Amino acid sequence: MEPHVNLAFSMRSTSGGYAILLGAGASVAAGMPSAFDVQQDLIVRMAAAEGESGIGDPHAWYKGRFGHEATYDALLAALTTSPFERQALLRSFFEPDQSERERGVKQPTQGHQAIARLVDGGHVRIILTTNFDGLIETALRQAGIEPTVVAHRDDVAGLAPLHTLKCLVVHVHGYYLNATSMLNTPEELDAYDTATDALLDRIFDDYGLVIAGWSATWDPALRNALSRCSRHVFASYWTDPYPLPDVARDVLARRRATYVQTDSDTFFGEVADAVDALADTERRHPTSIAVEVASAKRSLSGTRQAISLHDTLRRESSRIASLPLRIGGPWDHEDVAAEHGRRLGLLESETELLLALIATTSYWGTAETDRWWMRDLDQLGTAVPVSGATALLNLARSPATMAIYAAGVAALAAERWSTLVRLLTEPQAENWHTGKTQAAAVLLSPGQVFDYLAPVERLHNHLNPVFTRHLALSPTAYVDAWERFEYLRAITQCDAGEGLDWGFMRKSGRFSASRPGPSGWIQQELDREGDTHPLLAAGFLNGSAERLNTAQRTIDEEFNRLSIQTRWTT
Repeated sequence: MEPHVNLAFSMRSTSGGYAILLGAGASVAAGMPSAFDVQQDLIVRMAAAEGESGIGDPHAWYKGRFGHEATYDALLAALTTSPFERQALLRSFFEPDQSERERGVKQPTQGHQAIARLVDGGHVRIILTTNFDGLIETALRQAGIEPTVVAHRDDVAGLAPLHTLKCLVVHVHGYYLNATSMLNTPEELDAYDTATDALLDRIFDDYGLVIAGWSATWDPALRNALSRCSRHVFASYWTDPYPLPDVARDVLARRRATYVQTDSDTFFGEVADAVDALADTERRHPTSIAVEVASAKRSLSGTRQAISLHDTLRRESSRIASLPLRIGGPWDHEDVAAEHGRRLGLLESETELLLALIATTSYWGTAETDRWWMRDLDQLGTAVPVSGATALLNLARSPATMAIYAAGVAALAAERWSTLVRLLTEPQAENWHTGKTQAAAVLLSPGQVFDYLAPVERLHNHLNPVFTRHLALSPTAYVDAWERFEYLRAITQCDAGEGLDWGFMRKSGRFSASRPGPSGWIQQELDREGDTHPLLAAGFLNGSAERLNTAQRTIDEEFNRLSIQTRWTT
């Protein structure tokens, strides 16, 4: 296989197991000056200020003039008189002006953006850079990721365990806004401080490595850190458009890395595309879900113990609850709507098996098997205690909504009234506006957690295969069960004083009548059996027919108002 394909397979199977090392080549492609270029320019300016021009080799002139090698500290101290002036001077090198922005200069390249995609997918957690610029941080923030940044040796102290960080960026040679952190002279690059060496040892020992745009020629301390690494848990790759110098090839051999002769934009773009393609192909095949559902049905038939079904339900619930996409963020993005759609597609893919098993167990199960999935709904709907884009924060709770609808529609179709009532009342979720807990079925409505994309209709379509393929309901029976569950959930919402969702009925054209179809169904049920109806007997609205009638009248009046409004506007 091509190296980028091999790497994509490794990243996909060992999520977060890789670190990236970016050298000057990754920034020069964006129009950034190298550290050597910046220092030379500063020396030329200093010489000009002293009335000298045509000085030849700037570094030789500086050493002859001052008797020692040039350092950033000394240069900036000579050229500026305050921290503000120092930052302003360095910004002119590393931050684009208006003209450069218009030309795309000093902006993240396609390689930086591809790396941000890999971080966003959880495949890369650590980025090391020898560059003084902030291109990689800019690319990450454009993707909605706020990295933890180590720009000075003092930042290493107190750094959280690496595996707990969403993304860590380490400026090995310093950052342009902190002049005392910038290393560039042979003496400065010959050896790192103890804390930096210890951090590099942890990274190089425990993570696979992708090196891009680094020649290794001028960085003996970094070469030594790589060479002394004795563990090679994951494969390493080194990409550069030019043949590597001998000193780099020595490090390549010690690291047992694969050399790929191409630029970083091309290589990281290919890797990110390959990882995305693998994610698409790994989406669980319908046949495998059908096999799991068939096994669940046999377990529930009583012909054998359902231990395997219990374990699968618990395992899938825990897996979905702990998905980095659900709990790890990032929670802001430049294009929230597009990011919302991407994440929703991934969550739908990840939850397919769990929803099919919950629906199957809710349809054919017992009070005992209900406990296997119902007690996990709370954690699926746990609020993320951070700030960010509301749509993305709400979406993190969507697996609970999907599971509630899968279970509720199935329980109603099977007329398992006690299960239905428990589902509408027992699982709890926190209302982050009030800080209070309330029924998850009431709080986590499709309109609340999905936000975009015709939410109720989207969920209805997503669950359609579960009921028409795995539970063998006809399309009509599925729609009827769906709308009846929606109506009972709406009654629960209304009784709790919450707003109502009518998205699916609006989209499916069912506002043509003056009264929702499920209202007639529940009325017929109550006319036939009255207060002894199993739904009320199971404790729906505390068994109060009066509360049920009150909520029903309120809903029907609202439905009638909306149907009139719809007819006038169409």
